[in-house]
Amino acid sequence: MQDDYDGAHIPREGSPFRPRKNAGGNLMKLSKSALFFSLKFLLLACAATILAQWQTKSYHDWTEQETAKVLNHSPWGQTQSVTDTSKMFGALRSSTGPTGEHELPKTDFHIRFFSARPIRQAISRSMELKKKGALSNELAAQLKALAEADFPDYVIITVVTEFTESGTQMGSAGALLDRQITLKLKNDTYLSVKGGKRVFLQEYQPPRKDGLGARFIFPRVVDGKSFITPDSGEILFYSQLSDGPALSMRFKVKDMIFADKLEY
Repeated sequence: MQDDYDGAHIPREGSPFRPRKNAGGNLMKLSKSALFFSLKFLLLACAATILAQWQTKSYHDWTEQETAKVLNHSPWGQTQSVTDTSKMFGALRSSTGPTGEHELPKTDFHIRFFSARPIRQAISRSMELKKKGALSNELAAQLKALAEADFPDYVIITVVTEFTESGTQMGSAGALLDRQITLKLKNDTYLSVKGGKRVFLQEYQPPRKDGLGARFIFPRVVDGKSFITPDSGEILFYSQLSDGPALSMRFKVKDMIFADKLEY
């Protein structure tokens, strides 16, 4: 934040508190450095504030913005945007934007660790917000069970598509995940951690009517040990879709701690 100066408090030339003219360059360098560190501190503070909101508040108190943040831009949920949709549509098509320039249709793939508690809490909270508090006892119980469920045997990644355009292109992109099958995906779909260790897809389930997206299911335990540990460093989810783009997203394990537990 900058102060508004009226000039009355600026020291006169020759005052010991006013820099000499030849010191202006150094002063400008110092000012730029101070501005850089101030902005960096501000960004870090904002990030810490957002993190604290989902770490310290009950998920029942998350706002719509906080819920979306957990689902799409958090340690457990990220978004991959694809503009080269030629494989999905058969031929690359573009539309004319408001400026008269050609715009490529964009598809967002929301990639989420569904087996991580924060993602399921965000899904439950999203439903609560949509119902505006008018939840039946049955639905409330179902949402609570979803948010609190344990996944001791599997790591489940869900992928939800979102489109910038409607019509034929949206239908083609929407059908992309419906067309996938385990047999075609399993040899080129995996989770990878530090050291190059990989665990390959165990089962693929296409999207259902529940809105949770396609499910990519991986074993949680390999050779009697948890495949993902606090020392795994980074998790890479990779899947080359049949007749579609390659999905590739990295997640930092150190950021996936929730309520003092590694959630994935």
